[in-house]
This record gives sequence, structure tokens and C-alpha cells, in this order.
Amino acid sequence: MSELTGRIFNIQKCSIRDGRGMRTTVFFKGCGLRCLWCANPEGISFAPEISLNPVNCMGCGFCLKKCPAGAVRLDDKGAMQYDRSKCNACGLCAQLCPTEARKQFGKEYTVEGLFRRIYQDRFYFEHSKGGVTFSGGEALMQPEFLLAVCKKCREYKIHVAIETCGCGNYERFAPCLDYIDFIYFDIKHMDEKMHQKITGQSNVHILENLKRISEHGNEICVRTPVVPGWNDSDENIRATAEFITLHGSIRRYELLAYHKLGINKYKILDRQYQLDDVEEPDIVHMRHLVDTANEILLPVGKKCFYNSENSADE
Repeated sequence: MSELTGRIFNIQKCSIRDGRGMRTTVFFKGCGLRCLWCANPEGISFAPEISLNPVNCMGCGFCLKKCPAGAVRLDDKGAMQYDRSKCNACGLCAQLCPTEARKQFGKEYTVEGLFRRIYQDRFYFEHSKGGVTFSGGEALMQPEFLLAVCKKCREYKIHVAIETCGCGNYERFAPCLDYIDFIYFDIKHMDEKMHQKITGQSNVHILENLKRISEHGNEICVRTPVVPGWNDSDENIRATAEFITLHGSIRRYELLAYHKLGINKYKILDRQYQLDDVEEPDIVHMRHLVDTANEILLPVGKKCFYNSENSADE
């Protein structure tokens, strides 16, 4: 029997935005949604991918000489060209590239191999009351691997959080819930048709998954990435807050301001970013949405907050 492995596209050290204390964030590859504003497009596909940043390329020719698939060639002007249709994402070019002009997104890890990377940071966890956060992509779409790593973390008393859009098969990922200490759960939009439009998927099974996770008893913070013109209406924020009041394990509601930090990733992956004309929401609007949600949440002992304005601990 082959050893259980998972596909990871990034491991970020010393994160302070993905849960309590200082954390190591592990990004699982593959996601069931196709959000228009996704800041991690390299995590959407489960398949390994190669990025190319021509700004960093110094023309050394290592990739041209060593590519086994012939995906790199010289044009009639002597410039190197990359044919993605021929690339099998073996990663050899990324390994050879001295300037990281080429990177491979999607590396196979065994349970022990990934846990060793996490355990390296135990000193920071212990002194900051931090831990590991599994993000993505969507970690719930690799449930068997996630379960095995979570069990290992529990064995060594490492706090486990997860960032999820809830797109997964509940029966498959339910065993993981016993080993997850905290959950950030994204609700992109409460209206099913609008959710389908902005993510490519219905929200029916996502909201049902959130309901069942809450019934399991995990501590949950719901998050909404606020994207102007798409999901930032008072109506949508109120509907989300009303949904939260129905579920006891959800105590907090965090609004995340849309940003464009991931746009360059689309360029190096040769993809088109679809929200070029959308600007980041201003602070006044974010405060207004927080107040709108809190009109519903505060009377029932829950709270909405804006990550750069008012702390969840206030």
C-alpha cells in the first residue's frame, strides 16, 4: 500500500493573521470554488503548476536545456518561450532556476514530512500560544491527509485551526472535526444565485456544512471577504448575521476588506484577473457594515468586527 500523501502549495511561517498567537500556515492545493477575487489562484487547481515571472529571468538557459517535455524553446529572435500546453509540471525547471523566475506550486508531502515542517516551529507556538493553520485552496478536499496530520498535531499538543470555504463532503471530513480546535469559515454570499455567479458553485451544501459543523460543537468564526459591488450590500450582511444567530458555535463574524495583493500571481500563471475595475472598500463603508451586522448580533451575545479596525477581543 502506498504511503498517504497530501498536496501542498505553500508553507508560511510566523503568520499572525490566521489565528491566535504566531502560526505556521499550510496551504492545501485544490479548491471547489472559483471566486472571482481569489488571492491564491495557485491553490485553485489540484494539479501541480509552474509559474513564470519574466522579470526575474536572467536568460541562463537551464530550463531550455533540461526541460524533458520540450515546453521551453527559443523563438526566432532568440527569446525563450514557455508552452504551457506541453508542460507536465515536473518541477525540474523550478529546481534549477537560480532566480526563482520559475516556481512549482504543488508538492507532495507525507504525513511525517509535513508534520516535521510544522514541529520545527514549536518554540514559537509555545511562547505565543499559537499553532498551525490549515488553509488553501481547501484543506477539507483532502480529508484523509488532513485527518492524519491533525491527529499528529493533537498528539504533540499543537493548536490546530483551519480556514475553509466549507466546500467539501461532510461525511468524509467530519472525522477531522474532533482534532480541529478553531475554524474560520467563509460565507461569500447568502443568495444562492449570486453565490453561483461569483464562485461558480451553489452555497446550499456550504451552508449545510456550516450548520452541521456548528452542531458538532467546534468554535467557529465566520468571515466574509467584502468585495464592492458583489457582496457588500446591507442586505447581504444582514442575512449573514441572521444566519449566524441560529448557530450557537458561531460567536464571531469577521469582515475582510477586498484587496488586490494577488493580482501578480495571475500574471505569472498566465491567467486573467476578472476584477481589475474593483477598488478596495473604504474604512467608512467597512465600519457601516460592521454596525449593520452588530445591530443583529450584539443583542444575542455575538459580535461582528473588522480586522484592521476593531479587535475580536474588545
